[in-house]
Amino acid sequence: MNVSNPVLPDSIPQPILARADSLVTKTAFLAGIVAPETAACLSKLLMASDADYSRIIDGYHTEPEVLRDALNSANQQFTLEKVPELRRRIVAALAHHFHFHLLQTQPFPNGKGAVARAITHQHLAQLGMHPHLWSLARGLARSHEEYQALAPTHRTRESEPGGVQPSGKSTLSFIEFMLEVCLGEVDYMTAALNRHRLREAVMHVFRTNSRLIEAGIRPQAAPAFLALLIQGALPRNELETFTGLQPNEACDQLSKLINVGIAVSPASNLHTVQAGLPLWFAQDIFSDLSLAESEVKPGWSPKNR
Repeated sequence: MNVSNPVLPDSIPQPILARADSLVTKTAFLAGIVAPETAACLSKLLMASDADYSRIIDGYHTEPEVLRDALNSANQQFTLEKVPELRRRIVAALAHHFHFHLLQTQPFPNGKGAVARAITHQHLAQLGMHPHLWSLARGLARSHEEYQALAPTHRTRESEPGGVQPSGKSTLSFIEFMLEVCLGEVDYMTAALNRHRLREAVMHVFRTNSRLIEAGIRPQAAPAFLALLIQGALPRNELETFTGLQPNEACDQLSKLINVGIAVSPASNLHTVQAGLPLWFAQDIFSDLSLAESEVKPGWSPKNR
């Protein structure tokens, strides 16, 4: 795959650079409020959902092998090291996403969008933007019509005499749009993980979720799980005290939390319990995490978030 570093416009408007700076600040704050064990759970959830988001955006499924091969190739072909300043590297990564649609050689013509997003995710991770904690694909699914309108059409340079290079203005419009999407998704996850909001959501789920009720899990176990979600991992005996129940009852409730998968006891350390977020449970805690195609409204824009 012949991938060249995109040529950035001669002048990048200050508002775009300011948005890139804001992305650095906001993603650092988000990463700071999530325990490593909880972050790992969220990352798995978002990774699993990205395939559904891609189907909404592109209208078809891109095989995981295609994405993997593209990422391996991108690692060899594209670098941000020569771009000065972190904020300009972010802009360059988004510009690369834009130019990706105009590659001269393309071994996966039916997967450009998904591949471009996967490569952008990797670049943002390399730049320390913690994209495993928020979903670019989710944001683009919510505004897929605008995304498709701003992205270059699916063609190659070989299909048109002399090739077609996007203008600096169209590149900047796309970068501005992508930054708004990124910021919107970071804001969403930051709000979802707000301690007050998280407490309300957890307490509500423990009172109403039929699977928890059928498993015999009592509402008194909610504070224990909330502490686990915030801390990521806790000693068993300390976790049991959060229930306020008698020792035998507390131990029984903890065992039931482990049985349904919302708490995990690693084999390497049976005295410690880690947070667990199975999909059926996470969808109740983070009610807007999943996005059905019917929920995507024409004309929705991240600027109106």
